[in-house]
Order: sequence, then structure tokens, then C-alpha cells
Amino acid sequence: MKKYIVIYTSKRGSTKQYAEWIAEDLGCEALPLSNALRLDLHEYDCVIYGSWIRGSGIVDFDKFAKMLDADIMDHLLVFGVGFADETADNYAQVWGYSLGKIDPKNEHRVLMYILGGRYDPAAVTGLDKFLMKTMRAVLLSGSTKDAKSQANMMKDRIDNGCDMVKRENITSLVKDARKIAER
Repeated sequence: MKKYIVIYTSKRGSTKQYAEWIAEDLGCEALPLSNALRLDLHEYDCVIYGSWIRGSGIVDFDKFAKMLDADIMDHLLVFGVGFADETADNYAQVWGYSLGKIDPKNEHRVLMYILGGRYDPAAVTGLDKFLMKTMRAVLLSGSTKDAKSQANMMKDRIDNGCDMVKRENITSLVKDARKIAER
């Protein structure tokens, strides 16, 4: 029987929800990163890490990456949760700010997914609220004709919130996790 582990960082619950669904489908545990720092990841046939996306990076990926070596990287799958559409540009940015820092040529064939998240503007406070206001202003000020519809969609999600968390979003990820475990 193949062994899986799902490790996650979640601030408002979307990533935790996905981690729990993935763990349920794979018959394994989902642990917050803080509880997983001492695990021997070599014991698992597939290691899955997920967190929310801030800016263009997967939050706490740098902390998680300290647990990795080449063998673990060969059995790694990563997901980021956000509310931007999964465009090629968005994917490339998230990849570059996260996985690209430790495996720029993707020699380990690490798969990364971007899953739709949840955003409630009323629940955002402090630095995150400031960052969202700043992002909104940047989106609107720098829009080109081609990017205008994407910027308007993001502005709407920032202003009104959104909920794109759906269990079916993990279907392909779970299938790929099973394939990785067979490597």
C-alpha cells in the first residue's frame, strides 16, 4: 500500500479544506506545516504540500523546502490556493516564486496545481487588508487593453469576495498523486 502525506499552511480555511479532501481521497493524514517539520518525508511515496498564494508565491514554501532533498523532490506535488484565474502567466509567476527557486529546470518533474480559493473582504485585516488595497490599485492603474478584463475580474473579487473552493478541483491532483506514488 502506498503512503501519502499532505502538509499544508492555511490562514482562512480554504487550503485546509483542500488538504483534508485530498487526504480523505488518498487515505492519509493532512498536517499543518508546523506539525510536520520533524517528519521523515522519505517514508512516503508521495508528499503533497499546499498553501495559499500571496502575491505570486506559495506562502511558507520556503520553510517547507528546507525539508526537501532530491529523493523527496522526485515524489513531490505542490498546490497553491488563490482567487486569480489559472492563466499561463499566473502559473509561471507562482512557479517561479516558489518551485523555481529550488528546481528552476524542473529536473524532478514536480507538479504544481493552482486551486480556486475563497476570499471574504470583510474578514481581511491588518497587513493583508493593506496589501489587497494596494493590489487593487496596481491592477487598475497598470491594465493594458488585453489585461483589462482580467484586472476587472480581480477587482470585482477583491471588492465583493468570491468562493471558488470545490471538491472537484482536486480530482486531477489526486490522480497525479497516485501516479507519483508509483514512480
